[in-house]
Amino acid sequence: MIDLSLFTRIRLQSNRFTPAHERIVHFLQQHAQEALTIPINELAKHCQVGDATVIRFYRLLGYENYAMFRIALTKELAENEIRPIYEEVENQDDLPAIIRKVIHSSVQGIADLEKQLSVSALQDMAEHFKKSSLIHVIGLGASGVVAQDAMHKLMRLGLKINAYSDSHLMTIAASVAQADEIFFAICHSGETTDILYTLELAKRQGCYTCAVTSSINSSITNSVSAYLLSCTRETKMRSDAMTSRIAQLIVIDILYVKLALDIGDAAIERVHHSRMALKHHRTTH
Repeated sequence: MIDLSLFTRIRLQSNRFTPAHERIVHFLQQHAQEALTIPINELAKHCQVGDATVIRFYRLLGYENYAMFRIALTKELAENEIRPIYEEVENQDDLPAIIRKVIHSSVQGIADLEKQLSVSALQDMAEHFKKSSLIHVIGLGASGVVAQDAMHKLMRLGLKINAYSDSHLMTIAASVAQADEIFFAICHSGETTDILYTLELAKRQGCYTCAVTSSINSSITNSVSAYLLSCTRETKMRSDAMTSRIAQLIVIDILYVKLALDIGDAAIERVHHSRMALKHHRTTH
């Protein structure tokens, strides 16, 4: 498992929190030093939850016991300033507050990527991408936009690539794929049925499968050969998954840069040729 800090793990799992879990998070943000010194029953009392809720909370974050949880909190306090976890925009907020909160949550989502991304998974994906005869990028809804961006970028490097945002087309592609093809899924929840079905078909054909997702313990992470995390928390005022899409686009850009460096001069030349070709579509004055 990736060595994630406590508050990065909290952000990874935040969409799965109950109101009781949220009260624990709020207490940790406001009284982190105090939380280090009190037993589990005292923490539960301060958060107005039962001891069992605290146990479920730290286990959800991946800690086996309360001692490991407190060690992680100690490390967090030693290395970082405890910051709010994606502040919610409230009805009474004025425009400056809205601007600050939206920008902060977006910046926080991007900053979290550095600790979430697996270097080994990124290297493994890049190696397979370079060798594949055809890359199929699949994504539905908002993730379909990111799939199109991935195709746009990687095509410039000279890679053979298609993007699908139609479940029927991706299913057909997987059912007739050759073993040297790749299926690369963009899936925020990690639980989209059509995406999982397409990946399963591709695996039956012997294809390498990989994904970008926001959920570390999801069906998709248990299915693919490699995955990259792009965790953010969607807030109630930003239900269109905008922050998640920004994070996914950053992950695609990291993969693009890695591949461009690996391919070398040939990649630079191909990008240059694509730019020159696109000039014909621009009006000059």
